[in-house]
Amino acid sequence: MEMLDKLFDLVEDGENEEAIKMAEVMLDKGVSPQTIIGAMTDGMRKLGDLFDKKEIFLPELLIASDALMDVMSIVEPKLSIGDQAKKKTVIMGTVAGDLHEIGKNLVCMVLKANGYNVIDIGGDVSVQDFISAAEKEQADVIGMSALMTTTMRVQQDVINQLVAENKRDKYTVMVGGAPINQDWAEKIGADGYCKDAFEVVKFLDSK
Repeated sequence: MEMLDKLFDLVEDGENEEAIKMAEVMLDKGVSPQTIIGAMTDGMRKLGDLFDKKEIFLPELLIASDALMDVMSIVEPKLSIGDQAKKKTVIMGTVAGDLHEIGKNLVCMVLKANGYNVIDIGGDVSVQDFISAAEKEQADVIGMSALMTTTMRVQQDVINQLVAENKRDKYTVMVGGAPINQDWAEKIGADGYCKDAFEVVKFLDSK
């Protein structure tokens, strides 16, 4: 859809106010919040790939992330929450050494809209902080995002530590992020890999 492409162009260029206005127009025209979020997720994934290949740089990614969060502030309230009863409790964070939270924030938003109790513990989260938060919140799920190949290994470190502490079976562990794929998830012993926020919902709803 041409409007979706135009919206992401505005996000990518950091045109926050214009992006907000376009998102409002699209919602008024009946474009679903899910459609907008899906398109923005795809766009940010592509930017993440470019960043990982060093074809764009951190300031460009941060500009787009900031604009997207403004757009999400308009879109999120329009998401309908079905069953008000909370489903599983999910700990979500970006792994140590990685400050990029855009993908993680989108997943948190969509999970909340679908009735999950989401505890967002932010970015640059250490191995022990993931486990401590899961224990404290009596979580069912640990979700870890990594945008860079240099931080992927922390996902494995968390799983290894859970095994070392005899806690691995207590949690469903999910991994995601631009450089992550199903092969990596299987290699490190994660329970699931999802390429976007809506796949996370489908995966957890099936559990």
